Amino acid sequence: MPANREPLHEASDRHSYYYRRSLTTRDYLMAAGVAVGAGLAAFYLATRFVQRTPLADPARRPATLPRKRRSKGVAG
Repeated sequence: MPANREPLHEASDRHSYYYRRSLTTRDYLMAAGVAVGAGLAAFYLATRFVQRTPLADPARRPATLPRKRRSKGVAG
């Protein structure tokens, strides 16, 4: 049995909280402009990330890393 025996209260007016209006061509164009702008900004940032200068010169980097010598300690 539910704790509250009263039926759920529904809003008396379905449109009292919000309403949906039909969009105009201007609204669609503004949304498309924002989408294109966001896409161009993401493309610009991605190209900057790909074109960045590496921190170490790959020509001067050794092919293999030098191996560290193990110290002669007590095993255990």
